[in-house]
Amino acid sequence: METRPFGKTGESFPILSFGGQRIVDTHGCTEEAAIEIVNTAIDRGIRYFDTAWIYSDGQAETRLGKVVKHRRSEMWIATKAADTTRDGARRQLETSLSRLQTDYVDEWRLHNLEDYARLDAFTGKGGALEAAIQAREEGLVRYISISGHTDPQILVEALNRFSFDSALIAVSALDHFILSFAEEFIPIANAGGVATIGMKVLGLGSLTHEVQRSLRYAFSLPVSTVIVGMETMAQLEQNLEIAESFTPMTDEERLSFFKDIITLVRPEKIRWKAADWDNPTQWVSRGRGLPG
Repeated sequence: METRPFGKTGESFPILSFGGQRIVDTHGCTEEAAIEIVNTAIDRGIRYFDTAWIYSDGQAETRLGKVVKHRRSEMWIATKAADTTRDGARRQLETSLSRLQTDYVDEWRLHNLEDYARLDAFTGKGGALEAAIQAREEGLVRYISISGHTDPQILVEALNRFSFDSALIAVSALDHFILSFAEEFIPIANAGGVATIGMKVLGLGSLTHEVQRSLRYAFSLPVSTVIVGMETMAQLEQNLEIAESFTPMTDEERLSFFKDIITLVRPEKIRWKAADWDNPTQWVSRGRGLPG
């Protein structure tokens, strides 16, 4: 499987990485199955594992931790803080470390920069960024990261405020059509040596009928790696097969793919770009959260 450099860290990772959100009961994945899937992923060469404090009330981190306990040196662990305050984020980090059964994480992300108000809270006085900097100084965190699904310009502004090491961003083929991270964020991140991790590759289920082309599209972008959520061995095997046989999409293939999926470009299908996640009838407005 192809590997790529990970920003300025000196690390390299395979193009396929593991999204840990789905190894939980709510996705029909038992603890036994979760442990088997994660162990198999490592055995097959996957090294990068992404999770979050908020996923399934901690079950996702806890299950990943049952493998981390025995195979920490083989795994790069990234998790996220949802609380925007310094003290609240610090408490979440301590909980994450306990669940993951490790004394440090490789990356700690400020989770879901969905609007400028949230960015201001994270990066302002008493915000979670202060907790991240302190945790890095204490050796609890190696690299500081951000994530965003909605407006790439919010993450561009985040890079203007602080030298983040990496960014987790939405890169499904559907994202090409509105507020595209591939067009607006990745070139800036790459120019600054910021590692980029692709997510939302299957569009929260909207593209499960197009797994092969969806993964090829994401792998063809100039990202450092791509995380995909997997809750069954069959999904892991399918994704590994696609990654191991990957060849970049041609322009003609990409255009053909876009033509076949353009009818899905609606707020209810790309709800992370909707003004209201729970009632996705309108697109989000650019500049959401800016002071009026």
